[in-house]
Amino acid sequence: MIARPTILITGATKGIGRALVQRFAASAGELHLVARNARDLESLQKKLRSDDCSVHVYPADLSKPEEVTALVDSLRSNMDALHLLINNAGVYLPGQLLSEPAGNMDYMMQLNVLSHYELVRGLHGKMPVGSHLIHMASVASRKLFTGKPSYSISKHAQGALTEAFRHELRPLGIRVTNVMPGPTWSASWEGVEFPENRLLDPKHIAEAVWQAWQLPPEAVMEELVIRPFEGDID
Repeated sequence: MIARPTILITGATKGIGRALVQRFAASAGELHLVARNARDLESLQKKLRSDDCSVHVYPADLSKPEEVTALVDSLRSNMDALHLLINNAGVYLPGQLLSEPAGNMDYMMQLNVLSHYELVRGLHGKMPVGSHLIHMASVASRKLFTGKPSYSISKHAQGALTEAFRHELRPLGIRVTNVMPGPTWSASWEGVEFPENRLLDPKHIAEAVWQAWQLPPEAVMEELVIRPFEGDID
């Protein structure tokens, strides 16, 4: 394990992403954080400022391919090595396949799948032996939720992408983990009537990811499924 690793986290300012930043910050030598909202990133950067860790922020909309390309270029220029890449950015849009707004599927595929694809392709050369790629997916990677089919399709695709990267990155000494949380608290759940025990706490997800990263280099947690004890919300 690198003493002060360089860590990249996308979708870093809210929900699971923010919890991941808070859990990993104390161990990082460099944190590279990506999110859409520049003001939220700057606020988070100020809170994390310390003598032991340099924090770099990158406002970028990963639903736009040109911004993904520009982000990869900036990251390659700003880091010597990358020890942990957590692709957390993602989006959920409701709707049925036959009636959802045009572009829903394209938007989710770009953000949930293709942005991750481009980041790994562009940055794996910075990742030395012993590095780790973690994709934050969803239980929808394994189960079709009939109320959100396009989202489920994008997450199934993300799971296949992660598996394909695992086969290609293993010979390079890079571990790959696919994390599949169930319903987890975020601002999008505000006003929705659910008992607290039906939603996971983002801090619990971040702790589980931390434990996966702490495994010795000869072991890898390839898949991690975390659900509320009461099960999924259909």
